Amino acid sequence: MVSIGSASWRDAQLRRTEWSRIIAVDGAPVQSAVQVLRAVAARRPGEPVTYTLRRGDEVFRVAIPVRTFTWRDFRDIFVPMLAVGGFLAFCSGALAMLRPELPELRALYMGCAAFGLVLITGPDQYGPYRFTPLYLMALAAVPPAIFHLAAAYPWRPGPWARRAVVASYALFALVGALLVVLRGHPGAFLALLYFVYLSLANAVLLYAGSLVGALVTARRSRVQLAIALAAVVVSSGLGALVLVLYPLMTEPIAPAWIVLPVTLMPVLSGVAFLAVPDAPRARGGVVA
Repeated sequence: MVSIGSASWRDAQLRRTEWSRIIAVDGAPVQSAVQVLRAVAARRPGEPVTYTLRRGDEVFRVAIPVRTFTWRDFRDIFVPMLAVGGFLAFCSGALAMLRPELPELRALYMGCAAFGLVLITGPDQYGPYRFTPLYLMALAAVPPAIFHLAAAYPWRPGPWARRAVVASYALFALVGALLVVLRGHPGAFLALLYFVYLSLANAVLLYAGSLVGALVTARRSRVQLAIALAAVVVSSGLGALVLVLYPLMTEPIAPAWIVLPVTLMPVLSGVAFLAVPDAPRARGGVVA
């Protein structure tokens, strides 16, 4: 996971706190993020708060002054997430309503709606945590939705693929429920969370690989496939690059850099599925 925020929040000592857990605030033990939020909310701006943190076997303290979260911070940090989340759900939903008979558009809607809900409920994960169960269930729904898209386009395999898609949704519904139940147990929760992340990466690679395979074999219009592939690469490429380079960064990341490219996923996919005519199907290696 990466830390989003403003460059003005940069503090050299915060680098030490990465991948650690807060176990006490001003010497008072805390068991949840809600308790931390309440403890900090009782302080005045500028007043230092001493956090006791644990990272592996190491326990250490860090004193950080309380800062006011301004409307400018809200605009810079959370507005892009809320706007992009709403756009994903609206745009993909409009496409699915325009051509409800196309399975690839229904699958695109499932993926965009799930990830859009993740973005919409994401700001709440910094407090006051009212929508955490919804956030975790939506996060767990993203990998099977991308797998659904890979199963629906470009090959459109038989009934076995539909059964596999249903099974994947059922599996990740269980994973989402476990994330909700085990969110107070860091070891089990992180293991499940990274399973979701790894599954998402593999689902994206599966979809991109199927597009490349269809492009090579001229299964469909090469222009259509190229646009669909560009939708995947552009929308997920920058986010993947940020995850790779994050350990080298020295300050929080503005969320707009990660979420704005995602808006191209429904736009370019919609162009590929609707605006570009499909090529004749190949039969026995010869285009009919």
